[in-house]
Amino acid sequence: MQLTDNTRRFIQIIDKIPMFHRLKPNQALEILRLCKPCAFSNREIVCEHGTHSAEMYILLSGELIVTAPDGTPLTKLSPVTIVGEMGLITGQPRSATVIAKGLSNVFEIPKLKFDILLKKYPEIGSVIYRNIIYILSQRLGENNKLLAASQRELANVRSQAAMEPSLEP
Repeated sequence: MQLTDNTRRFIQIIDKIPMFHRLKPNQALEILRLCKPCAFSNREIVCEHGTHSAEMYILLSGELIVTAPDGTPLTKLSPVTIVGEMGLITGQPRSATVIAKGLSNVFEIPKLKFDILLKKYPEIGSVIYRNIIYILSQRLGENNKLLAASQRELANVRSQAAMEPSLEP
């Protein structure tokens, strides 16, 4: 099969996404076939906390802001990255709200088509699930480090507070 330059470029984009690492070019092409190009305008909600996870997105251009349920900004996402992958896999509601900052172009991957692809090509699913386990393992390690640092900081604050003289009469 002869691939166009655009198709080769999009396969390279797919390969940059950790969830899709180590997919063969023909397998990446199957993922690409699921993708529907979409655009979000400035301040448009890409996905909202607590809603049904019916699709994931590959950010191709622009910037996305991830916010907590109370609107607190958590992080900024730049190309090439994905949004909504955990909900796509687990079916759980969205864990955050994602808002476009400026014009943002994405590929949308619907959950139903993704699930059908994984049933049709279990070897693709095997690679993706192995990658997700690795990603979650890394995130857990990073969060453990943050938690340990927070616990140390809390212990220091408590220690300092215990050493200060009481202002009570």
